[in-house]
Parts: sequence; C-alpha cells; structure tokens
Amino acid sequence: MKILIVRMYADFLNIKNYNCQEIGLAKALIRKGNVCDIVLYTESKFYEEDIIFDESKKIHIYYLPAKRILKNAFFDLKLYDITSNYDIIQTAEYDQIGNVKLRRKVNNHMVIYHGPYLSEYTKGYSKKCIISDLYYLFNPKYKNTLCISKSNLATELLNTKGFKNVTTVGVGLDAERFQKYIESSEKIKELIKIKQDNKLKFLLYIGKIEDRRNIMFLFDILKNVSEKDKNIRLILVGKGNKDYVNKCFEYAKEKNIFDKIIYIESMPQQELPTLYKCCDIFLLPTQYEIFGMVLLEAMYFGLPPVTTLNGGSSTLINHLENGFICDLNDINSWTNVILELLYNENKRMEISQKASQKIKECFMWEKLADKFIDVYNKVLNSES
Repeated sequence: MKILIVRMYADFLNIKNYNCQEIGLAKALIRKGNVCDIVLYTESKFYEEDIIFDESKKIHIYYLPAKRILKNAFFDLKLYDITSNYDIIQTAEYDQIGNVKLRRKVNNHMVIYHGPYLSEYTKGYSKKCIISDLYYLFNPKYKNTLCISKSNLATELLNTKGFKNVTTVGVGLDAERFQKYIESSEKIKELIKIKQDNKLKFLLYIGKIEDRRNIMFLFDILKNVSEKDKNIRLILVGKGNKDYVNKCFEYAKEKNIFDKIIYIESMPQQELPTLYKCCDIFLLPTQYEIFGMVLLEAMYFGLPPVTTLNGGSSTLINHLENGFICDLNDINSWTNVILELLYNENKRMEISQKASQKIKECFMWEKLADKFIDVYNKVLNSES
C-alpha cells in the first residue's frame, strides 16, 4: 500500500523534533511493508528530501508552499499531482476546509487523523469550527470520510459533527529517539546526588511555560504539598515567554516556594530518560492538551502521572489504575493524590509498572500502525 501523510497546517515543522508524529507513524507503516511519504509546509519554493532509517528504508518528504486563511492551509496545485501516486491520503483535522477539495481529487481515498476537541479553553477553535461547519453544509458527503482520532475526546467532537466512521487510535511513541546514548550531564548527576544526600522527593513538569499549562496552579500545588513535607522539590523543565516566566517565578517568591523549584530551561532529549527515572511523580495540570507527548513519555519510563482530563489522559489513563485524573484547579484533590503516591511506595510502584506497561503494549507506533492500516483497508475495500 502507498500512503501519503499530508500535514494540513501552514506552519513549519522541524522534523528533527522528537514530537514529530508524522515521522514516527511513517516509519512504523514502512516497516510493515508499505510505502509512506509526507507532505509538509514550506515558506519557500517546493523542494524534496529523503529520511533514511534502518540503514536502507526511506521516507520521502515533499515541502509545499500554502496559503493560510483562518488557520486553514490551501496548498499549491502541486499537491494534487503528488497524490495521484498514492493509494491512501491521510490528512489532518476535520475542520480544514482544504480537505473537501482534496477528497474530491483523490476519489475519496482519504482518511482524516483528528486531534482537537472542544473545551472552555479553546473558544477560538470553536469559532473556527463554526465557519468550517457552514462550509460543509454544501458538501454533505465530506462527513462520510473515515476518521482516525487521537483521543476519546476528539472522537466525541467528530461524532457531534456528524462523522459516523470514527476509530479512536491515539498517538504513538517513537522510542528510538531516546536510544542514542549520551553521558549524563553534570546537571543530572548533581540532581541525583542532591536527591540522595538530602532524601528529597522530586515532582516533575516538562513542557512549555505558558498559561495553558497552568503553571501558577502548579506552584500552588507545590506550596500545599511542601507544607506537609519540606523535602519535596519541583523539577521544572521548559521554555516560555520571558515576561510570563518571570511572572510565574515572582508568584513562586510570593508563595515562599522559589527555593523549592529547580528550573532547567532545556535538556537534550537523550537525557530525558534519566530525568524521568530520577523523579517520583509527573505533573501536568494543563487546561487543554490535544494529546500531550510528555504524558506518553513519562508513562513509558514508569513515572506515575497526575493530570487533568485532556486528550491524552482520556485515552491513556485508567484513573486510579495507571495514573490519576484530577479536576482542574482542585488543589485538595491534587495534594492528596501526590502525598498518597509519595508515602505509599507500593502504590507508586504499582502505578509506575502499569503506566509503563500500557504504553509499551498499546501506544508504540509499531502497535498503532496496524490500526491505521485497518482503516486504510476499509477505505480501499469500499471502492472495490
């Protein structure tokens, strides 16, 4: 089978980023005997490149210019010439208006891989959907397109929009990104020594320092738990807008917890496994998350996750079994869960084992690729 993944966004994607889902999926599909290439946006003229892996396997990347209107990508006509060489065209997000024309051009051999869902935090996205939905009134066959969703919440959105053929699959992890060994940095070695010498307990947050991720509430949590246990520290890893980062740290000083935060602006991805393994609990108090690759990673490395209801948690976490889903901004709930995990080692180890098992057995790209192929076959069989 020849598959083309079209990333329907008019923004540049750094394919060397470990969060590149398109690359992870393409590798897994190719390893199963398929051809899989990718279309990405470029601000320059059309060009191509190859990614070689497993010594001789290849992903071909087409970089195409596109116009961006209300976050909709309208690619150059070159896209339709490229698609004629493939059996399945996998595009992204139901609300991309350009999908309608693409579906007609490829004789309905299209699958939509969708991630966003509706929430109080995404009012702008809700408005964008209204515009798309009005357009789809004149294209009713569009909603017959088979869809793959990234989460249970995304499936709920697609169902409310009238899509009946939706398969919830999730997002996979490309563990190869962590397999290149590098010696632990002095920072990691120092953290491990400090923890051991002072019998500390480490909470971990990795991600962008931004309002969506609820950083100030994260500091409220730290304030609460550190009042119960002075040996708790928060490892905070990530970059953000300078003014917002400064605002957050000023808030931490007001709460008298600034000295309990160990801030690391960035870290090589090859060092993340060591960091995950030297911490005790992973915290993600996000207000909105399409999936959350850090949640996937933390669970893979056996770090018990505590988070909100979001795309990733709705699909990855069985509450109380392999992680915890707490109500947004319910400080008492978060505090109680964290302290229970820190003081009950058997419980923490049980959650850790089940979290890692869930990812390794169900959410590696090699595992998910079969589910994608099943959907692709349904498309092809419906034409025969």
